[in-house]
Amino acid sequence: MLFLGGAFMGMTSCSDDNDSNPTLKMPESFVLNSPALAQTVIDLESSTDSIHLNWSQPDYGGMPLVTTYYIQYAVDENFSSTKDDEGNEVPNYIQEDEPVSECKGAIAIEDLNRNLIKLLGINSADELPQQQDVFVRITAQTYSTGYIYSNIVKLVVQPYFQSLVAADPVLWYLTGSCIGDGSWQSTVPTGCMPMYFSNESTYNEVDGTGEIVWAGYLTPDGFKFRGSPDDNWAVQIGQGDAFGEFKLNDGGSANISVPEAGCYKVVLDTKTNQPTITPFEGRVRIFDSISLSGSFNEWSDTEMTPVTTVGENHDWYLQIELNEADEIKFKETGSWDNNWGWGGLFNLSYGWYGFGEGNGGNFYIAETGTYDIFFNDLLGLFRIVKQ
Repeated sequence: MLFLGGAFMGMTSCSDDNDSNPTLKMPESFVLNSPALAQTVIDLESSTDSIHLNWSQPDYGGMPLVTTYYIQYAVDENFSSTKDDEGNEVPNYIQEDEPVSECKGAIAIEDLNRNLIKLLGINSADELPQQQDVFVRITAQTYSTGYIYSNIVKLVVQPYFQSLVAADPVLWYLTGSCIGDGSWQSTVPTGCMPMYFSNESTYNEVDGTGEIVWAGYLTPDGFKFRGSPDDNWAVQIGQGDAFGEFKLNDGGSANISVPEAGCYKVVLDTKTNQPTITPFEGRVRIFDSISLSGSFNEWSDTEMTPVTTVGENHDWYLQIELNEADEIKFKETGSWDNNWGWGGLFNLSYGWYGFGEGNGGNFYIAETGTYDIFFNDLLGLFRIVKQ
C-alpha cells in the first residue's frame, strides 16, 4: 500500500509539472502601436530624421523565444508582389535592411521619401502627390517558427521630389596668371583648370554640393574661380578688400593674390561658395613627366601633358581612347618608384573621379570610349571624363 501510494503521488507530481510548463504556440499576429504622428500629415521635407515605432512581443504561449523583427512599408495595404521576367517574386513594398531584436525601431525620413519615389514610379516634381498613404507593418520570426505579421498602421505623408540618381558633384574652375598657361582664357585645361572631387568629401545627392579641391603652385600674380568656362564670367569668385576675403559674382572683384609664391591647397565649399586657401602641407615633388600606363600600352609609358607652363606644374592632362576592361595606373615616366594605383573610384554621369595611392592596385575602365584624363600629383586625385 505504501508503494502504491508513493507511485500515485509521483504520477500526480509529474502531471502538475506538465501543467506548469509553457507550450509553444504560433500566434496569428501581434500589435504594432499607432505612433502619435499617425494623427497628422507628416511633411517629409521638414520633419525630423526618423519615424519611431514600437510594438508588443508576440505571444508564443509563454515561451521565451528570441525574435527578429523587420519594418515593412508600402503604398497599398495588401503588401502585394509581382513576378519579374524570370518568374521571381518582386515585392511592391520596402523592407528595412537592418533587423531589430527589441520591440521598437524607426524609419529614416530621407529613406522613406526616396523609397516612396521609387514605389510610385515618380520621375519629376509634377508627378508628385500632395499627400500619400503609407502602410506600415512589422514582421517577426524566431529560429523555430515562420514569419508572422503585425496589424497594419496607416500614415499620411507629404513627400518631396528627389532624383533617384545622385547628382554629379558641382564643378568649378581656376583661371589666372598663375594657372595653366596664364592666358585667362576658357580653354580647358590650360586656360581654365577644373578642380578635383575629393575622396575625403561627401556630396549632396540632390544638388551635388560639397567640398572640391586643387593643389598647386600659386603666385601673387592672381587668379579667380569660374563656375563654367562657357558662361561669359556670369558665375565667379574674386577677392575682396584683402586676401582671405572673397566676393561672389562681382565682376569688379580683384584677382585672388596669395601673400607669397608657393604650393597651396585650395578648397571650395560649393554649398556656401566659400574658398579656403592654405599653404600645402604635404610632400612636394616636382616631376619632369608623368605617364599613364596600363594594359592598353603593355605597361609602358604614355606621357601626359603638363598643364601649367607659367610656373611649377603639378597637373597633368591626356586625351586617349580606352577599351572596356583596360587596366591603368599613373606613374613617373621611366620609373615605377613613384606610381599611383587604386585608392578609390567614384561614378559620375560622364565618367569617374578617384584617388590614387602609392603602389595601389590597377584601375579598370568600365566602358570603351575617348576620355579626357586629369591628374594632380600633389593630391593623387584624378578625373576621367568620357567624351
